[in-house]
Amino acid sequence: MTNRFDVIVAGLGAAGSAALYHLARRGANVAGFDAFSPPHTFGSSHGETRMIREAYYEDPRYVPLLRRAYELWHELGALAGETLIVETGGVFAGPPEGEFIDGIRRSAREHGIAIETLSAAARSSRFPWLSPADGMDVLTEPRAGLVYPERCISAHLQAAQSHRAVVHPDTAVLKWEAGGSRIAIETARGRYEADRLILCTGAWMTDALESAGVQATVTRQPLFWFHPGLLATRPTSVWAIEYTPGQLLYGFPDVGSGLKVAIHYGGPATAVDTIDRDVNDDESREVEALLARYLPGVTGAKTRAAACMYTNTPDQHFVIDAHPSHANVFLVSACSGHGFKFSSAVGEAAAQWALDGAPKLDLSLFSIARFRS
Repeated sequence: MTNRFDVIVAGLGAAGSAALYHLARRGANVAGFDAFSPPHTFGSSHGETRMIREAYYEDPRYVPLLRRAYELWHELGALAGETLIVETGGVFAGPPEGEFIDGIRRSAREHGIAIETLSAAARSSRFPWLSPADGMDVLTEPRAGLVYPERCISAHLQAAQSHRAVVHPDTAVLKWEAGGSRIAIETARGRYEADRLILCTGAWMTDALESAGVQATVTRQPLFWFHPGLLATRPTSVWAIEYTPGQLLYGFPDVGSGLKVAIHYGGPATAVDTIDRDVNDDESREVEALLARYLPGVTGAKTRAAACMYTNTPDQHFVIDAHPSHANVFLVSACSGHGFKFSSAVGEAAAQWALDGAPKLDLSLFSIARFRS
């Protein structure tokens, strides 16, 4: 087997598996490496469901990339012959002046997204399980929904291999070197070379980000699943509530293993070699208290819990850019806990960088230069 490739992809989670597929389908000679056997539960791309939202509160500039991601998720599902995305609709609540609700409205205005603000009577009729605090606005968004992360990664990898991509599971990239026009990586199984390297190793690439001028931090974020409660009605759409400034309680309908709920942001700092993967009683009680306040009667006993990692930039926007010191190394990481939904389109953009010299969409929001001014 050759050890020389056009492009090497390090990390085969959300973005890496997508990049490998888009490279391979365009005929590139590509290899992908992962320290584990993807899809796995050790990084940031697991947990059965991930939310997708069109009226993106974080910044309206995400919306074109997000719309491309919707298209690609549906295309991949058709190719794989299974459901990878479900547009359940979404219901979102929070203070009208808060960053969540205000941001949703801003993206909706700029991109013509059909959100709806509900009256108290309409909310009570359509979403009787939701109990927002006084003064909160409640919005609906028709295209919000969920994607299935493990299925998506598997589908990307299977499709990539059908186009002759080489996949190396359980093979960590121990070191990479950029010299001249070639890149070399070292693994426990040998040395490999390529013209381009795409780094998608998430929380394992903080050193690479630091070398590019990005100070990324890793946080630990618990996920919870609950039995349905006694309330006759329960969520059939995705939902989220800004219950304190900058933090969301969010959840999903039951897709077979209970109602999944989590808190977005606020987790403790951690590292890949020290993360505590056991969710403690205090963390469970915090989520249970919030559920009792905002979704009374919806959830019963907790069935299981897990932990994932957010790799965060200082401004919580992504990094998708060439390394400033190595033009043939592309960094795709630090997605700050909200990147999975985009990964189909991010992988396509990474492939365009490697094969065409630049992505087709404007990704300047994610440039490294913003940290170097």
